Amino acid sequence: MKIFIPCCVLLTMTITASSAIKILRGLMLKKIVVLALLISPITALAAPFCAVFSYGEQCFYYDYNSCLRAAGSNGACVVNQSEVKAPSGGAPFCVVASYGTQCFYYDAQSCRQAAASQGGACVVNSNR
Repeated sequence: MKIFIPCCVLLTMTITASSAIKILRGLMLKKIVVLALLISPITALAAPFCAVFSYGEQCFYYDYNSCLRAAGSNGACVVNQSEVKAPSGGAPFCVVASYGTQCFYYDAQSCRQAAASQGGACVVNSNR
C-alpha cells in the first residue's frame, strides 16, 4: 500500500506505510530529544535569589542586584534556600552566587566586596 504525504509546501512524495511509520517515529524521537535539551538547562541552573512580595515570591534571579531591582521598595530579595548549592569552605561568611556558595570569608566587609563583584550576596554561614 502506498500513502501520499505532502512534504513541504511545493514538494510531494509517495512512500510506503512502513516508511511513513519510520519517519514519524524519527520525528517523534527528535521532538523528545529537543524537549529534553530545552528542559535540562532549566533544572541545571537553579536561580539562587528570590524577590519576595506580600503576594508571593519570584525565584528566577541569578544575580543579587537584579533581584533587588525587581523587589524594589515593595519587596525584598532573599537567598533561595531550596536551590542554593552546598557551601564550600568553613569560614563564617559566604558569598552566594549563581555558580555556588563559597564560605571563604572571615569578615563581613571582604565578603560584601566579593559578593558585589560577583553579582552575589554575602550571608552568614549557617553550617557553623
